[in-house]
Amino acid sequence: MRQARALVIASTVAAAFVEAFLATQYSPQVFFLAAAGFVLMVIAGGRLRSLLLPIVMAALYLMPAIFLATLGDESWGLDAIWFLPLLGLILSDRGAWQWSLPARWQWPLVTWATLVAIAWPIVFLREADFAPWILPLPRVSNTSIGVSPWDVGQNITYFAVGHNLGILFVDALCRWYGNERERFRREVLMPLSIATAIAAVVSVYQGFVDLSFLNRPFWTYMIRASGTLADPNKFGSIAAFWSIGTVVLARRLPRPWPIVVSVMAIVLGIAAVWLSGSRTGLAALLVSLVIALIEAVREWRGGHARIDMRKVAIAGAGAIVLGMALMLVLGKASTHTVIQRGTWTYIPLYGDKGIKESVNELLWERFGYGPAAIEMIKEHPVDGVGIGTYHALAHDFGTLRGYSIVPDNAQNWFRHILAEFGLIGSIPMLWWCVVLAMLLLSRPGGDRLSFGMLRGVLLGFGVASTFGMPTQSAAITITFWVFVFWLLLEAAAKNELPAPHDKPMHWSKGLVAAAAALIVLQAGMTTVHAFGDLRPYNRAERWNWYYRYGFYTNDQDGTDLEPDPGGNPIGRRWTMKKSLAVIPVKGKVLKFVAWNDHPDSDLRPVHTRVWADSKLVYEGDLKREPLFLDIPATPGKTHMRIETSIDRTWRPSDSGRRDSRDLGLSIRDWVWQ
Repeated sequence: MRQARALVIASTVAAAFVEAFLATQYSPQVFFLAAAGFVLMVIAGGRLRSLLLPIVMAALYLMPAIFLATLGDESWGLDAIWFLPLLGLILSDRGAWQWSLPARWQWPLVTWATLVAIAWPIVFLREADFAPWILPLPRVSNTSIGVSPWDVGQNITYFAVGHNLGILFVDALCRWYGNERERFRREVLMPLSIATAIAAVVSVYQGFVDLSFLNRPFWTYMIRASGTLADPNKFGSIAAFWSIGTVVLARRLPRPWPIVVSVMAIVLGIAAVWLSGSRTGLAALLVSLVIALIEAVREWRGGHARIDMRKVAIAGAGAIVLGMALMLVLGKASTHTVIQRGTWTYIPLYGDKGIKESVNELLWERFGYGPAAIEMIKEHPVDGVGIGTYHALAHDFGTLRGYSIVPDNAQNWFRHILAEFGLIGSIPMLWWCVVLAMLLLSRPGGDRLSFGMLRGVLLGFGVASTFGMPTQSAAITITFWVFVFWLLLEAAAKNELPAPHDKPMHWSKGLVAAAAALIVLQAGMTTVHAFGDLRPYNRAERWNWYYRYGFYTNDQDGTDLEPDPGGNPIGRRWTMKKSLAVIPVKGKVLKFVAWNDHPDSDLRPVHTRVWADSKLVYEGDLKREPLFLDIPATPGKTHMRIETSIDRTWRPSDSGRRDSRDLGLSIRDWVWQ
């Protein structure tokens, strides 16, 4: 499987660099910093990992605040500042070019990563209409609400990195720390836990002192604290992970620090989730706290023949006092909590909704995102609509069910995956869920209490993933894989995990054939639909928006129409070397008129081609006289696709004019008869 490994690495590196480049719209220098970090890590990461990896781990949670403090703004696209260096670290040691995953994990995760590696470039090119030069063009819309191909492409590459970087990272953890538990705690867990504590302290300052401190204006307006992560939802999920995660980590500390750190972690975790107003974070935290308490009681009862009721009473009274104090203090915060956001109304017998209505709204409808996803699955059950495209397509597919929604995720991880990958593409991911469930339900050979608490954290995360999609953030994806590997360590007896990179991967012929069949079918169907109904101009015809590219826009109103210099009331538009437009049919015949202003076209005619609905309707050498074409509408079609191409452009500024554009054809506005 070295070939699959090489493919996944090459594709993930490409996706990471493309995403970083597309994010230059927020901060150009971040691309060069991230690229330099990648190169540095590849060269020196193998020798300096114990120093560099903790820095990268802390950056997952702290960089958004650093961007807000230095750039004045922040975006998820700027995550390249840490995920490119992390990718470099993964590739920095000798074992980087073969898989190190446990045997049961190999088929689902390697197949999953390979599928993503092949699929994302197809979907990316589809959204650029297989013409990447259009990405930076203004006013090109890939949806009826104006999402540009640049933005859709950035989402595709970000999700591709999120999927595959997480798998490559957990593979690297198996390679690096299979027999190095203390180093794992020191180099991975401690930096993440400390960074979470810093984020929680910042959220307390935001909630009680200055909500605008290291917080984006939108979240200040929404009255929600985001800690150092610049997003309350992302912050709530991170806090839910590390409230109990830090308790488990603290168990290895000398007394009395385990109790002190554990109490501080739970208090800060509850405060952070509450101040963030994150409903998914709250759900995950409640589940993990309850399971942690159950596991602690089981451990206590199993280790003591007789329970000291006095100690139990003191601990219970302390917990009650602490809980009441937290309620009183947090009640004075200035943030908008889950109560104000209406969450409590979904609780049966408490709110104004019944059980059936609550389940429908929370798990199915979710303001239209659920029905939009189901519509995608119905129309593309095999391969889905494409990785990273649910956000962009949600509005248009939502209109088929009567909803008008803004771009967002499917509000459920499983539903989102099925919508983007289809039933075939989701098989490796769902198989992985089964493998993970088997690990969660296994009997640990190591520390049972730590295993049980970590199991609770992951179960809480699973519950939260049925109400939202926290892993749309790469930082949370990496955190999830850290906890999965941590659970694997705690499940095994000491030194039970072998050095996996010493054992090359060998699959049976059946597994190889199954993986190949899934990947080929997924790639094939994705390609078919990329040239079919999911191609942007076909979606534009279906949902009736003006899809075009290769036209210059004017400075007055941002449209592509300009006044005719001869005084004709019908405007004109200038093309680039190539152009495409999807226009509504408003008659039987399109009266197409075009000409060129090339100063030398009488001596050197411009070779020109015009297509209508993929049919070539004109090809010839065009001089300065106008081209008149009567193009009949295709029977039964509501739109017509007009494409033009010329062999050379001209620049008016070369003739002393103040126009530096490279001009192609001048096309009269669309006139129907």
